[in-house]
Parts: sequence; structure tokens; C-alpha cells
Amino acid sequence: MRTSTSSKRANRSKAANSFLAATLFAIIGLNGFSPSTAHAAGDVLPGWGSWWLPPNHSAHGPGIDSLFNWIFWITMVTWILVTIVMVWFMIQYRARPGVKKARFTHGNSKLEMGWTIAPAIILAILALASKKVWDDYRYSPTSDDPNRAKILVIGQQFKWNTVYPGGDKKFGKYLLFPRPTDVAWQNPSGDVSKPYTFAGVPGPAYLPYKDAVNAINQYIEQVNPLGKDFYDEDGKDDDWKNALAREITIPKDRPIEVILSSKDVLHDFFLPNYRVKLDAVPGMRGHIYFTAVGPTSAQREAESKKSYTTDELIAELKDQAASGEMTITITEADKASGAEYDTRARQYLYRDGKKQTIIRDGKIITPEVAQKLKDAGVKQVTAYLPGYWELVCEELCGQGHNTMRGTIRVVDNAEYMEKFEKGSAGSGSKVAINDSN
Repeated sequence: MRTSTSSKRANRSKAANSFLAATLFAIIGLNGFSPSTAHAAGDVLPGWGSWWLPPNHSAHGPGIDSLFNWIFWITMVTWILVTIVMVWFMIQYRARPGVKKARFTHGNSKLEMGWTIAPAIILAILALASKKVWDDYRYSPTSDDPNRAKILVIGQQFKWNTVYPGGDKKFGKYLLFPRPTDVAWQNPSGDVSKPYTFAGVPGPAYLPYKDAVNAINQYIEQVNPLGKDFYDEDGKDDDWKNALAREITIPKDRPIEVILSSKDVLHDFFLPNYRVKLDAVPGMRGHIYFTAVGPTSAQREAESKKSYTTDELIAELKDQAASGEMTITITEADKASGAEYDTRARQYLYRDGKKQTIIRDGKIITPEVAQKLKDAGVKQVTAYLPGYWELVCEELCGQGHNTMRGTIRVVDNAEYMEKFEKGSAGSGSKVAINDSN
């Protein structure tokens, strides 16, 4: 009887060990097939792969993704093994008739040393690896590259302001706002010799305090929303007037420095596809260094452009939910495939008395709109992924936080220089931002 019982226990022990080993090897094996491996190469995985990390398009991104994978699988394996052991112990040592009650001990010193030292070693290795990845990101060697492209981003509720330094690659001073005691307003023309009148006075000091505060708020809203120093020579050629909520254009394969601050409250600048994330803090400057490795926006649009049947497009859009919205481009062949098309307005119309718009050329197409096109008789649709990537605020910055989004457009360096650095005269210097708002 004792032999039979011992044999059963041995078999149960072997089965448990085999199950634990199989689980461990299966999970470790999955690490080699993690979706982010493909994402590091810029691929978009369909189906189940879209729940993982978004495609990476930055030079430092693979290091962050690798660290994420290691931490994820180490914690996942540990959690599964601990859970299995707990369940096994609950079953193996459950209360049963004829079984003695548990006897409490002070534990096994060797075992306790083992499960203390092993996590300590793992955590030390992860800490060293994290420091290397963090240093490559926050203290990149490209921070001293005189050829780096500089972009000033100022957050405000609930949009992003983007400023480019112009040909001299130097920023002027920003976030310098009037005070009630100032005797003169800054002249937006930049001519210090010409007096400037706002709210009927040459400066807020000429008004009672409450009126001065109201006048300052109006001046900021109407004349100088970014607190620009109009008399600073370095800022004369800054591209800042259309800063609010515009696309952020960055060059491909060239070091980029994003100089970050905030006009009002705490924001968080997050580019998921570039593994870039940093808080924008009022009164402080943040510096982010990264290099976009492609594709450019034009390449993305060209490579993803494809002709679909409406059924294929509906399925693609449902599968494409986590990898980007698709844009419709209406070709001559598509026009002849069914629904009524308004050539002047470049839009599909319903075939009814009202002739309402289904969708216009160049607009985002959703599964619901694709279904409407199918119902209206459209058989063929050409669509592509738009040539931009997402910018979001990762800080709860107020009731309009969900609207604080932007887009990133990537262009060749020659196009970037032509648009934002024409007449470049030098490497420039660091931006000056007021630290006492």
C-alpha cells in the first residue's frame, strides 16, 4: 500500500514538473515571435498582431522594444509559474479526511535565499539595460550634432503649438507674457522705436489692475499667443504665426531635437511610432533627441495604396483598426464602378432625390462608409494609409484632454530644409524660454 501511494505521488510530481517545463519553454519560445519584432522593421501585422506595440520608425526604438519584451516575458513567465504552483499546492494539500493538518515551520533558508537572490540578479540586469536604453534616448550623442533639426513644441489646453527656427537655426524667446506693471506693449512689427497701443493705452500699467489683467489676456489671445519676444533678433525669421494645431514636419534620417514646454498646465508629448515621450512642464524646458528612420509620408501613401472590392475594403478596415485610418482616393476606374459621382465636388452621392454626400475624395473611410458605398453600387475602391503618424497628450490636462491630438509628417531632409531652413546660416544655439511665467 505504501509503495502504491509513493508511486502515485512520484507520478504526480513528474507530471507537474513536465507541465511546468513545457509551459516555461512555450512562453520563452513565444518571445521570438513577438509582434514587436516585426514592428521594429516597420511592418504592420494584421489580426492578432495589431494589439502589440505600434510600428517603430525611430533609430532608438528597437532598444526600447527589446527591453519591453524582456520585462514583459519575465514577468509573464513568473506570474504563470507562481500561479500554477499555488493551484497545485491548493489541490495537493487540500483538507481531506484522514490527512493531518499542516505543520507550520520557519521555512527553508536555502529556498528563501534562492528566490531572493534570483529576482535581485534579474532586476540588476534589467536596471543596467534600462540605463543604457534611457541614456541613448534622453542623452543621445546627437544632442551635440550641429546639423540636428530643431523644433519647438509648446503645449496648451488643448492643442500643440509648433515653431521652426528659420534659416539661422536659432529660436527667439517665447512664453514671455506682459505684466500689469509693464509701461509698454511689445510691438508685433518688431520695431522698438514705434509706440504700440492696445486697449487704448501704450501699456497695461496705464490701466487699473483688473482692467490691466483683462487687457493682457486679450493681448495674448489676439496678438501674441506664445509670448514671443518681438524684439529678439534670433527670432525674427522664426516660423511661428501658424503654430497652433498644425502638423509637425520632421526630416528622415537626420537627428532631431524637440524642445518642449507648456503655456498653461502639465502636458505629455507622446509619439507612439517613434518611442518618444516626455512631459511638457510650465516654466521648464525639455529636450528630446531622436532620428526618424522612415518611411517618409509620401512613401507610406504610395506603398500602401491599393485597389479593393468594397467587400475586401470592409474586411481590411475592420482588420486595420489598430494600425491606422485609411484614406480614399477616387480614380477614373472607380468612378465608373457604380454610385453617382460629383466631379466638381469630388464626392460620391446617394442615388436619390436628395443626393446627399457619402464621402469626398481624400477623406478618411470607415467600415460604415465603405458599407454605404457598397449599398450605393460602388464595386471598386482605392485607398491608402495617410502619410502621417499620431501625436497625443498622455497627461490628463483638463476636460478637453481627448482632443489634444496632432499629426507627424515625415519628409526627405532636402524638402525639410527647403521649407523650414531656407538660407541656413549656421548651427544656431539653444532656445530661450522664460522660466518665470
